[in-house]
Amino acid sequence: MEGLIRLELLGKVPEDLPPSPGAELILYLAARPGWRSLAEVRAVVPPLAEALAAVKGTRYDAYLEAHGSEFRLRAETDVVAFWQEAYRDLEKVRSLYGELAAGFESPLPEFRGWLAAEREETLRGLWGTAVGRAAALLDRRRADEARSLLAEMEAAYPLEPRTALDLADLYWRLGQPADTARVLSAVLDRVEERIRPRAELNLGAALVRAGREAEGRRYLEALLATEFDERYWALLHLGGLEVLTGAPERAVPRAQEVREVAEAVGASELYLMALLLEGEALIRMGRAKEAASGPLARAMGFQEFLGQPFSPVSLALLAEAQALWGKGKKRPLDLAEKAYRRAVELRDPYGASRALFAWHLASGDPDKLEAARHQAALAGHAIWQRFLEAWPKAPRSG
Repeated sequence: MEGLIRLELLGKVPEDLPPSPGAELILYLAARPGWRSLAEVRAVVPPLAEALAAVKGTRYDAYLEAHGSEFRLRAETDVVAFWQEAYRDLEKVRSLYGELAAGFESPLPEFRGWLAAEREETLRGLWGTAVGRAAALLDRRRADEARSLLAEMEAAYPLEPRTALDLADLYWRLGQPADTARVLSAVLDRVEERIRPRAELNLGAALVRAGREAEGRRYLEALLATEFDERYWALLHLGGLEVLTGAPERAVPRAQEVREVAEAVGASELYLMALLLEGEALIRMGRAKEAASGPLARAMGFQEFLGQPFSPVSLALLAEAQALWGKGKKRPLDLAEKAYRRAVELRDPYGASRALFAWHLASGDPDKLEAARHQAALAGHAIWQRFLEAWPKAPRSG
């Protein structure tokens, strides 16, 4: 009995394939090792009898086995090696990757559909491995390496829709909302229906943060007319935009609606973000005392209840409210400094910018305002940058 036939399927087509539909049968069984049922095989290669006849007498005949209503090809392939390394070793996966059966064309529509899906799945394995590696680098505060890796991957391989959402999240974490928007825009029309709302939410938020408010608003406002959970995050993003662009009174009811829903369903992150939005909106409306003693105090208490460390933004907003309220210098200065230390620990330029702005309000130090502007630029937050550039011309709260 023959042992195993060794085939390379990634980036190439094996030599001496039988004529169609035998070629399709060999490629399918080689890419899907192990026993395959009659139903599985016929779903991809409907003219099975003709396929078996086409394989007869070729070098593949000795490795093709049938047992009852099951079939297998005794083969060793680079596809198996690829999936053994997927999501573990990026360098090995990159060295193995190639389009499955590159250049092969089939007259069978069922096989063409299977091959297209299988090619996309293989590409997803490559992208998923890269995204996982980049996320691990970010978790270890190695942002430059993560950024370089993602740039290399984008230059070398086409984007895969499902994994692109995770890639966009990484660009968001890297403070690159323009890249988040670019990636999502490139794949949006190919994203599966069930995850389309998440993609549209992230695209809208990224466009807003990148300074393209009108485009971003369109995506976010469209979600308000739906019943998807993303609707509530869209409310928060729109409210955050309004707070920084002169319409904070519109943000208060948005925040309150989200807070009520989040409290009812136990969505802790949503609840906390709604409290922070309401607090900031009140600050911008000149009601700093109400913000400090109301939603911002509740936000701090809620984080304490959850056993979470206080976020840089929550500390910074409370410091800002107390500085504008006029409760003396020591308390807001201490809070602002604590917020800044926390942001530095997290390597969070946006949190650092918010902390430095509060520090400026509490101390009057113009250097802190300049430092806040610098950190806002590093964070890629165009709307917050514009707010800081306009300060102190922007209406002050009190």
